Amino acid sequence: MEFGSYDDYLESLVDAEGLQYFGDRENLISLFRTGYRALTKDAFEAQQSAHQDSKDPNALFSRNLEPTEQFLRELAVRERPNRLGLLSTIIYIRCMRRSVEISGYIDYEEALRRVQRDLPYSNDWKAIFAGESILRPTPLDLLYYNSRSGRTLRNNTRNYRILCDPVRGLMFRNLYDRKDIYPDPVTGYCGTNTSRLELAASSTYDQVALYDHVVRKNY
Repeated sequence: MEFGSYDDYLESLVDAEGLQYFGDRENLISLFRTGYRALTKDAFEAQQSAHQDSKDPNALFSRNLEPTEQFLRELAVRERPNRLGLLSTIIYIRCMRRSVEISGYIDYEEALRRVQRDLPYSNDWKAIFAGESILRPTPLDLLYYNSRSGRTLRNNTRNYRILCDPVRGLMFRNLYDRKDIYPDPVTGYCGTNTSRLELAASSTYDQVALYDHVVRKNY
């Protein structure tokens, strides 16, 4: 992605070994244009476009995609209001793979923004919305649990602080309006301006729940 044009990219592929076999730079570049040991022009431009979209905070990763899974459709609907700060969604995911459980809570807006900041564990959101990749909690998310390693990690984010109430247990405090989100589904109360949506299990996700908090900012 450091190349300004397709021609610059092709020029970077020319080396002494290639010239030794093909003798002429133009012949070698013409061969590269066919896709031999190189990206075609269409593939190069597609990758540049995807890379630029991932760095643009105003570009929606779900744009022009039609996810087939209900969970991904729900995330696509929530992407724009989360980016604008009107809605704050916490995603709970539990996945079982070969008897290993990976589960946790994801601050959706934080996970979207992580891509623009080039942080570790950045998700390929376009691939996720296209159904080509799986969204899983990571060690940088709000809460992360891996049954194989026994690791349990928690992280405060720009949007939430993790608290533990002696009566209600785990809760997330929104740092913009100071309202608390209670993830315990047994009580039936998730907090002020907060709703909970549990989605049906699928072959990809064993359990998914979305906590949508309408943010009332103090400015």
